[in-house]
Amino acid sequence: MFDTRQRPCRLVVLLGAFLIAASFDAARADEPNEFERIVSEKGPALVTIKFVLKIRGGGFDRERESEITGIMIDPKGMVLCSNTQIGGSPGMFRRMRGSAKPSDIKILVGDDTEGLKAKLIAKDSELDLAWLQVTEPPETDYTFVDLTKIATVGVGQRVLALGRLGKYFDRTAVISEGRIGGMTSKPRDLYIPATSFVGGFGVPIFTPAGELVGVTVIQMPDTEDAAMQSSATRGGRSGLILPAADVARATKLAKEAAAENDDEQ
Repeated sequence: MFDTRQRPCRLVVLLGAFLIAASFDAARADEPNEFERIVSEKGPALVTIKFVLKIRGGGFDRERESEITGIMIDPKGMVLCSNTQIGGSPGMFRRMRGSAKPSDIKILVGDDTEGLKAKLIAKDSELDLAWLQVTEPPETDYTFVDLTKIATVGVGQRVLALGRLGKYFDRTAVISEGRIGGMTSKPRDLYIPATSFVGGFGVPIFTPAGELVGVTVIQMPDTEDAAMQSSATRGGRSGLILPAADVARATKLAKEAAAENDDEQ
């Protein structure tokens, strides 16, 4: 039999649970969500790279002004970007072009519109990575993406890409949400995103907690087999993700190579 005398007690319990839930919701509302947090914490590490690309091949020479997004990965001014976007040629495309060399490189940090002079210090065509260095030491350390704070993810896990729109849209930082759709070990370890990300290549990918998962790259086969070419092109458009551990390892080698060159000079 239902005892009506229990009703006030139950109402008090329900009301208490409601108030607790409401207080938690209010607290969460005051906290930045994961999109806001990554844009706020990591967004300043995105920089604009402006340069003139000198192209030779096919019996003619020409120059083209270009602008791409890079990632500040060191407080003293080392920038990581896509080797393809700065003039490198992956896989079979190396045999189809002449040469392309960037010059007059400038790094725009924050609201800077003039740019800081920089130089290309290393590149890895296989990984589709290139490293630039601001030539003048900064007065204060730059905000950067820490390559020691990385994460390993699996198929199905949510990831967030931090990209930038173009100059027309004020180079606004934008988050793209997606999931890891697959993984491959050939030609190397790569995460395959289930969706395309804003920003193209050289875009950092994070966990919702803000740990670096990797960087989007393009991978092309050396063979001209039509089926393989088609498959690689589809993956390249989506932006395959080079794991952060490989990015960190390659960056260490790039720094060592740059130091050796400085010593020789």
